[in-house]
Amino acid sequence: MTAADRRKLNKDAGFSLLELLIAVVILAIIVIPMLNLFLASNRLNIKSRQTLRATTLAQDIMEGLKAYDIEELKTQFTPGNEFYVIDDNLIKGAIAEETGMEVDESGNPTPGIYYFSLRDVSMQGSKFDALVKVDARGYMEGSAVHDNLFNNSTMADARSIDKNNGTFVETEKIRRAILKGALEDADIKAALDADNVAQEIRDGLTFKTLDQVFNVSRTIKVNLKQSDTEKDEEGNFKIYMYVTDEYEFTYPGNPPVAIYGDMGSLVWVQDELYGDVSGEEINVNIIYYPLYVAIEDKIEINNNSDAKLNLLIAKQVPSADKNPDEVLTDAQLMAKEMGYAPWVRINGKSGPMDVSKFTLKTNLGTNLVGKSYLTGEHLWDETKNIFNTPDQFTDTKPAINTVQLYSLDGVRNPMGAAPADTDITELIYDVEVSVYKEGAAGRDFPDDERMIVIEGSKNN
Repeated sequence: MTAADRRKLNKDAGFSLLELLIAVVILAIIVIPMLNLFLASNRLNIKSRQTLRATTLAQDIMEGLKAYDIEELKTQFTPGNEFYVIDDNLIKGAIAEETGMEVDESGNPTPGIYYFSLRDVSMQGSKFDALVKVDARGYMEGSAVHDNLFNNSTMADARSIDKNNGTFVETEKIRRAILKGALEDADIKAALDADNVAQEIRDGLTFKTLDQVFNVSRTIKVNLKQSDTEKDEEGNFKIYMYVTDEYEFTYPGNPPVAIYGDMGSLVWVQDELYGDVSGEEINVNIIYYPLYVAIEDKIEINNNSDAKLNLLIAKQVPSADKNPDEVLTDAQLMAKEMGYAPWVRINGKSGPMDVSKFTLKTNLGTNLVGKSYLTGEHLWDETKNIFNTPDQFTDTKPAINTVQLYSLDGVRNPMGAAPADTDITELIYDVEVSVYKEGAAGRDFPDDERMIVIEGSKNN
């Protein structure tokens, strides 16, 4: 009688030991690989979560870094100072500048490169160490990496501007005098009277509302004149800077085709001397109020010298304290900026200046409230090809006439004070953020403990 027959006779009979062993072996063959797979999947999930947290931390650090220049970062990474790159409540360890890493192979300090560390940083329950590399070397003159002039002291640091020499600042006092002079002109007054323009409208006119009554044009002209006889201490012929600031008001009357009064040119600054800018390389700064209501708003630079020209053209905004009626709201300013296209021309001795002979740093390409609306297309001469940026080439805009427009964003320091030798002037730099396993900082950040690295750039 077989075992199966016996079980049929005995309903309470169980499996034999041999059958049980076979079942256990089969179950083990199936379950053990599945268990290993589950454990491997769990380990992978843990690693993925750790990597995601490390990536989130790296991105948070990167975004935080972009809000500050290098000098501000060095200050924040000095223990005891306030820290804003990321929430300092996340940092359970220490922050520091790793000056020992900022050296070359011989141990000498390397200008333009900085390292900062964050130890024992908590992110969603996990802890990490982080190392930040800030590298501005590629944006210096003669660099083989980016090959541009972004971080030259004359281009990057507004503290090098001498407000009393080589700098024309259009003041609110001049603008008030110009507007008063226009309204008191005999021909203009007669035309306004003939059209019964109310006195309250005349009294309420500002440079924000001028186009309600007048057609206005303005030209700021800078002439750089080189002496034939006088020389500076270095043996260069002296170069003098003269400025003319000229406004033109016309009253079109009603109907618009009837020109009742024409003031011609109203000049309040004419060939005024703004300093001796002598040298092989000269700095000229034009700081003015954009005339948003102008039919034409012109800036013309005539460099009648042999010197290379470093030019800064900066818009400014009216003071809310001195001229509150002229201040634009953010929405108004955005709308004005979108339509503002100043005429800018830089001439050498015999026509438009060779772009290799000058640099231009300006905020004309950036909206004053932080929105980019203007491009190089809005900086033009009669042929509209002097200031086209490289991504705007067409057959009628040859590459030989292109020039890089340097942004003034990031210039946070007051004008008028020259930087000390120890001052940091780099405004543009590359950034590398590496996140390591907890404790890696104490082991000099070994490569095999690095979990994630992301790269970026601080553009201004």
